[in-house]
Amino acid sequence: MKQKRQMKCREAQKLLIPFIDDKLNAKELEAFLQHMDSCANCREEYDVYYTMLMGMRYLESDSAGELKMNSEKKLRAAEDALLKYKIVFVVKVILLIIIFVGAMMLL
Repeated sequence: MKQKRQMKCREAQKLLIPFIDDKLNAKELEAFLQHMDSCANCREEYDVYYTMLMGMRYLESDSAGELKMNSEKKLRAAEDALLKYKIVFVVKVILLIIIFVGAMMLL
């Protein structure tokens, strides 16, 4: 079985802002989240980036109240979204197989 390459800190740090802005594709998101779970230094840097960026955006906006989501909730929400993406992908593959087998049986 092919083993996935671990993301390096420099790669993860380049993805901090794209992650915060929801700009990562599924493959990048999976590698990023795995790295965040295993690297305390990058996790700490992420928390700082998230707090600064969201704070600046809050100050620039006209809305009152608290930020909608803290950095930990953002990571967990991304993990949930990635899981849903994988489930939908598997369901699509299964449906394609069923359709293919059904078509072959009709021939």
